[in-house]
Amino acid sequence: MKNITHKVVNSVTDIGKDDWDSVFGDIPEGYQFYKAIEESGLEDFTFYYISLYQEDTCLLIAPLFIADFNLDIAVSGVMEKIIRLIRRFSPGFLVLKTLFCGSPFREHGILGIRKAVEDKEGLINELIKVVDKFSAVKGASFIIFKDFLGGEPLLPASLGTRGFFKVKSFPSAVTELNFNSFDEYLSSLGHSTRKSLRRKLKKAYSQADIMVKIVDRADDLIDDLHRLYVNTYHNGATKFEKLTKEFFINAGRDLYPHAKFFLYYVNGKLGAFNLCFVYKDLFIDKFIGFDYDISNQYSLYFVSWCFNIEWCIKNSIRSYQSGQTDYCPKARLGGKLIPLYAYLKHKNPVVNSLFKLLAVFLRPENFDQDIRDAEHV
Repeated sequence: MKNITHKVVNSVTDIGKDDWDSVFGDIPEGYQFYKAIEESGLEDFTFYYISLYQEDTCLLIAPLFIADFNLDIAVSGVMEKIIRLIRRFSPGFLVLKTLFCGSPFREHGILGIRKAVEDKEGLINELIKVVDKFSAVKGASFIIFKDFLGGEPLLPASLGTRGFFKVKSFPSAVTELNFNSFDEYLSSLGHSTRKSLRRKLKKAYSQADIMVKIVDRADDLIDDLHRLYVNTYHNGATKFEKLTKEFFINAGRDLYPHAKFFLYYVNGKLGAFNLCFVYKDLFIDKFIGFDYDISNQYSLYFVSWCFNIEWCIKNSIRSYQSGQTDYCPKARLGGKLIPLYAYLKHKNPVVNSLFKLLAVFLRPENFDQDIRDAEHV
């Protein structure tokens, strides 16, 4: 493409809102979402944005971030023990400074491209040239286009010619809610799942006073919310990003009216919460936190799931997106796994070839029993 120029900025607020809207349009987790993230004091991430222009017209915007990436993120069992042993003597083993195209928190990767652009593949090639040069300036030896949907036909075509290879990421889970009532949703589940779920709900509500509050902001509860979030963060098998208190405050401030805090009180004590985002007929169950002493006793995972499902149905929301963890219970509760893919390249051609060979084995389902079980539900 001719006369393409670029800018690299380290804040979304340095991009004109009109330029952003002209390439992204009205998307979930957009301009205000990125603003909330970058103003949250996340020490492990440095954020950037590349914009491509033709004369004064913005044609493409790509959110980026730089972070140290543990290549063993999907590893468990014997291999995980071996890596931990090596790291006693070499802490940086399999840890690479990486430039990511995408977001550490968004549900999937996205590029903003102006609809009127005819040569979109040529424009992505221009982006890749800028990304290559920028990664060298920042000393990032590894580049990852993170968590893109399979229906992005231009990415493989463009990236494949520039040395990138494609791997599976952890999938996302989505439950389609084409139901007129919660009972109709329950009827769509398998007999054993439906029976177990009814039993859990009956037991929880009969043994405790469970109250749910829905609020747009929860600043006055920030210490309690963050404590519950950290509990869940440390309880998870896969860890990449860790949120700060400031993020939850910023989300309520910047993402109104889309952000909703669902607060679960058991006998007057906060036992769990969901931070959810609502966009038209899409409900994103984004972040969750539990007091496990309470939640395990009263099945708050299932209580919150059912409350959210019923709330969505009552509010004519048809798609419930529940993220990249706990695949097996989500599949049993009606969720479908949506494949996501990453495109990777190491600057060293020899190392890149080695990673390409290893990628055949380093698939999430090879190390995550929950994914394998969910695929057979």
